[in-house]
Amino acid sequence: MATSESKPFIIRNATPSDADNINQLCIAAYEEFRAEIGEQNWPLLHETLSHTSELITVGELIVAEDSSGLLGVVFYVPARRRKEAVLRTLAVSPQHRGHGIGRRLTQECIDRARRDNAVAIALTTAEMMTVARPMYQRMGFIKESELGKRFGVPHARYVLKLR
Repeated sequence: MATSESKPFIIRNATPSDADNINQLCIAAYEEFRAEIGEQNWPLLHETLSHTSELITVGELIVAEDSSGLLGVVFYVPARRRKEAVLRTLAVSPQHRGHGIGRRLTQECIDRARRDNAVAIALTTAEMMTVARPMYQRMGFIKESELGKRFGVPHARYVLKLR
């Protein structure tokens, strides 16, 4: 069990009853990037984030939770034909940042990729993610390629080789 502000939190698979809270958490977490994304791109990102919980049908939604509710969420896609797992849509509640929740959710995805015998785990992240990108790099992810713009901001692909 990990801790946030000295309060313990757990990591678990999301359930259908978490859907509304996941969607709201993702919108709140990405709201800070609204200016960088731009008002013309924000409605599309907002709409996409408002359906994050639906990803449970194509992979594993993993949440961090304490007695106050959900603290963060990440989407994990197990390795399949390409033998590479994927981490997507990491979001931590703005009021719970800085306590290792994002790192713990990322580590959970790495652990699951190892469990699934993946050769690597990949993610995409935006240039504007000035906290997440360095965290990924400290955890061993290496920038592999530029991907162009998504929602109006530059994105890149990062990979952590597992074997």
